[in-house]
Amino acid sequence: RSGEWLAVEGEPGVGKVAVLRAVQLRRQPVGRLAVLDAAEAGEPGWTGELRRAVLTDADSIVLRHVDAPDPAKLRSVAATLQEAARRTHRPWVAVTSAPGARGKDLAKLLRLFPGTVEIPPLRHHMEDMQQLVPFLLSRLGHGGQLTCSPEAMQLLMRSGWPGNVEQVLHVLRRVVQHRRTGTIRPDDLPPESRTVSRRLLSQLESMERDAIVRSLVDAKGNKVKAARALGMSRATIYRKIHEYGIVTPLG
Repeated sequence: RSGEWLAVEGEPGVGKVAVLRAVQLRRQPVGRLAVLDAAEAGEPGWTGELRRAVLTDADSIVLRHVDAPDPAKLRSVAATLQEAARRTHRPWVAVTSAPGARGKDLAKLLRLFPGTVEIPPLRHHMEDMQQLVPFLLSRLGHGGQLTCSPEAMQLLMRSGWPGNVEQVLHVLRRVVQHRRTGTIRPDDLPPESRTVSRRLLSQLESMERDAIVRSLVDAKGNKVKAARALGMSRATIYRKIHEYGIVTPLG
């Protein structure tokens, strides 16, 4: 409401830009919003686009990934924002960055932003899944036609979600490809939603995790049978279940 510029930090996928879009709609619903990605600052024409937005075109600006540019480009961004900050009628500007981003040039830019707000990772407010899942389903075009069973919701709330809200959206996008109406059951969920891993896996790790989950489902949670089907020893599958945070029993 005061028009004070704001810095927002949080892990990838937590919804920093979504929160800022909501703030802008509450603050100035008919205003012009520009969203620019500072990770693209080296591309031709980007600096000119930023100048047009902050000096003439936009009422509100969200500058994503402000911690991404190299020092020279970051100084150019800071100079443009400083010019805008001196204007009588200046736009509202918010920037986003990863937690704990550091650097002399970034610190200088952030002096233009009196306050920093941290958007917490999804694992710190899992109770919001009860509202988040229906909201995301409605975004995917299945609001009211597709609901989530308590059993599937329990699995979703037990997952680690290292990719945060963006990862939940990705999972639900995969679900609605084969379940368009009715109720989402545990069997409708992809393997990644059956883990409590706190880190993003490599492609090879994800393939191995998915194979273990599918084998456990086929074996109705029997680890010995699942290991035999995969050609693993019992010790190996127990270690992998722990390593990937796979939720058992499955069925």
